[in-house]
Amino acid sequence: MSTNEPSTKPTQATGDDARALHVITYTTLYREGGAELTLAAETLSEAFTERGERVALFRVESKADWVEVFHTLNARGDRMSALYFFGHSGMYGPMFRSIELPEQLSPHEWRALVGTLPFTEDGEAFFHACRTARWFAPFFARTFGVPCSGFHEYTTFSSDPERFRWPGRSPKKPLYLMGCRGRKSGGVWASVRKYLGGPLERPKRFTPRRVGEESTYARVAELYDEVFRDIRVRRDEWAWLTQAIQGHVSTAPLGAQADGLRVVDLGCGNGALLGALCEEGLISQGLGLDSSPQMIARARARRRPHPQLDFEVVSSPKLPVEDASVDLVVSLLSWRYLDWDPLMLELTRVIKPGGRLLVVDMVTAPPALHQLPALLIDALRAHAQRWTRPRYREALKRLTTHPSWAEMLLYNPIRARHELVWYFESRFKGRRVETINVGRRAQVLAFDSGPIDPSVYRPPQSYP
Repeated sequence: MSTNEPSTKPTQATGDDARALHVITYTTLYREGGAELTLAAETLSEAFTERGERVALFRVESKADWVEVFHTLNARGDRMSALYFFGHSGMYGPMFRSIELPEQLSPHEWRALVGTLPFTEDGEAFFHACRTARWFAPFFARTFGVPCSGFHEYTTFSSDPERFRWPGRSPKKPLYLMGCRGRKSGGVWASVRKYLGGPLERPKRFTPRRVGEESTYARVAELYDEVFRDIRVRRDEWAWLTQAIQGHVSTAPLGAQADGLRVVDLGCGNGALLGALCEEGLISQGLGLDSSPQMIARARARRRPHPQLDFEVVSSPKLPVEDASVDLVVSLLSWRYLDWDPLMLELTRVIKPGGRLLVVDMVTAPPALHQLPALLIDALRAHAQRWTRPRYREALKRLTTHPSWAEMLLYNPIRARHELVWYFESRFKGRRVETINVGRRAQVLAFDSGPIDPSVYRPPQSYP
């Protein structure tokens, strides 16, 4: 880890306050703007130093670097009156390393750090990164029990902290990283207003608050179960998964074919996928795992025709599965919520040599120009379902218009397309993410890891 020693000036504080300081972290390798991120972090650091306040400035380029910062502070006996991050962010928080090998702490990994981040009693956190107010800042606040601020919009560099002032092609200090409505979030006119000196976004501050079952599927379990009584209504997703499973069987050794497939379904919901795979004779054993007790109860209720299926509630990415015992790990429309890196480590433990990971999930992304024909076709097919599958369409409308559904999505947002694509294609070199459905604001992607040799494959991650 590359670090700078704390920049300090003596203060009149005594006791616990004497060890309090502003901790400023920044990253430079993920995507563009590394030099500018450095300048923005240094601008803030120098402002505190000029006021005689203690500051520690750390460059962090990986998850391991981030965690090491807090080990360093704890070893020194320092406490954080404020924590700042300058960098890029995905929907679930700061991004580290590079787009060729992106890293992001998962929700489980953040929770594992509780008690490690040495905040003072009145400490706060500030994340100067794109879209951090949409999910991450409130999550951080309730996880660590401190107020946390972020930006709803994408961020931009400005030479003025109040209104956008283009800093030029070779920026100098002072430089600020702030939220600003522009081309990505508001189109051409928002971009014009920005460059005419439009106002910068003020950070949105969230205080800790308890969250109950409104963040889970508990309140919509019955509606969800009604929609997906038969998962085959998701025609494109079902077709891709069954084709991938059949392809795996056709290439497996004869002994393995005779024994049948053992499948683990991550985020199994109401168990409809494993049930359908059994009905089609594609698997011999299945274990469905989900964090929602209400969903698992419904999965167990529909298990009777398929005694070879089991369903369990899990509260962490540790899988209740024996070593090298699984042929396929699948995840249908659930991967976005899961703890990616910890699960990838578990994958190498539980999967048999030659086993595969199959993921189908939805991401946010506007259609590219070359996808417009697919957008039209998929829209027409969805419209036709009003007549071909009226019961499904009516149940889907009841689910998606229910207030509890919209509230649940606030706590479980959909990822951006590049997050999923860059993640999988960096973890499995040579394998590509496929697009199987295109909508106006979202797309359905699919990924087949190909045969995995757990004795050789190790997920390229710095932490855990």
